[in-house]
Amino acid sequence: MISAIVFGFLYGFILCFTFGPAFFRLVQTSIDNGYKSGVLIALGVTVADAILMFFAVFGTALLPQIEHFDEYLSIGGSTLLIALGCISLFKQQTQLVYPQTKFGTFLYYFTSGLLLNLLNPSNYIAVFGTSTYLKGAQQFSLNEIVVFFSFSLVATMLAESLISFYANKMKKVLTEKVIRRINQLAGMVFIISALLILYKQFA
Repeated sequence: MISAIVFGFLYGFILCFTFGPAFFRLVQTSIDNGYKSGVLIALGVTVADAILMFFAVFGTALLPQIEHFDEYLSIGGSTLLIALGCISLFKQQTQLVYPQTKFGTFLYYFTSGLLLNLLNPSNYIAVFGTSTYLKGAQQFSLNEIVVFFSFSLVATMLAESLISFYANKMKKVLTEKVIRRINQLAGMVFIISALLILYKQFA
């Protein structure tokens, strides 16, 4: 059980630094709109991970049987990433426009993190692949797998909150030009990721 706790925590922490679309979205939002906005992105990402881990551990019987589901997922995720990429590349201001109510703000950033994870097919491969590995090669019991993924979620939320905090702190030493370059880099990552998803799905 101790190994499940330790390796689960390390797994969740390291997974946050894979520099995928969610990572750049988190950094970009934290710089543009502050630490709290970044934490909401992190919360959405963590909840998405929790959903994937639930189905990976307890099976896919509860998932609806939708024909060509993986294709729809790839197209939906790619569309979201391309839209985010274009906004990041071509926007002229560093502040994003978002709803002016507390609930609207929460929903905007939370769903952004949630959808970035749920519409990224590579996350399904990572989570379900890890679950299979734990059951097979490591011979983890159900309780140990649950503990492993639970501590990985704690680590994910903690790591992404720290990323958000320090990204926002960096804003004080970043010029507007540098922030614009970061946004453009994030935009390129979004678009390239979208193209890779489509290529892997339909090539």
